[in-house]
Amino acid sequence: MTKIETKKLEKEYLTKFLNSNLGKKWYEENSIIEIKESEAPDYIFKTSNNQTIGFEITQFFCEHKNKDYSQVLTTIGNKICKMTKEKYNIEISILINQYDKRELSPKFEDILDYAYNPGFAELPPLKEFKKELEKVLLEGIETLTKYKLVQKWIKIKEEYYKISMQPFPSISSGKFDCHVNNAGKVKFNPFEELQACINRKNEKVKKYCKNMDKLCLLVLVPDGKLGNYCSFNFEINSHKFISKFDEIFLCDEKGNCYHLNNK
Repeated sequence: MTKIETKKLEKEYLTKFLNSNLGKKWYEENSIIEIKESEAPDYIFKTSNNQTIGFEITQFFCEHKNKDYSQVLTTIGNKICKMTKEKYNIEISILINQYDKRELSPKFEDILDYAYNPGFAELPPLKEFKKELEKVLLEGIETLTKYKLVQKWIKIKEEYYKISMQPFPSISSGKFDCHVNNAGKVKFNPFEELQACINRKNEKVKKYCKNMDKLCLLVLVPDGKLGNYCSFNFEINSHKFISKFDEIFLCDEKGNCYHLNNK
């Protein structure tokens, strides 16, 4: 991800937080009058009483065997979307579906595995996969320029993938990007992994806190579209995290936000 793309994502995350009920309350309580983009921390807030509040933004991904599959194939698809815009001056979104042989298998153990271990973890040969995507695009570009859907099955090492390309934004994100249909067993309240994420930011607090009256951390939790198979609920409100930040906030893609207790 380029620096420009990173800053764009950070701005999107910050906006999501500030539009939440918790974010609006924090904004009003601190009498914010100005917001500036920065580096280390990512944003600087000025208050009406001339205080400076630093806001660092990070993402949290829990460890999961299916994470790389979702993220790597999404990255490849996004590169195809970007290349299509640059080369053909048309914006597209891509949907990738792998056929799961276990679903209709006559073997009971396959059906059981399909139910209790959903989704995919094993990546296809990446160069071959990218080449096949480019082939689908090349063969379907004329159809796409007519604002029609392109769908095709591709086969790689005995595995089948349905590739859908359309000249419209993705239904899942509302953007011209790639979505990989995958699944995974959800981890509920992975507090230890979240603490490890906070620890990585704790190590850099001295770098962030120069000329700051207060320092906050915003942790964004992407959803399953990016292979992040985890969920937090009300129990997070009673958990205490170790932090060197004055305040920590956590928000997920659905807009659920929490003010974390920190020591």
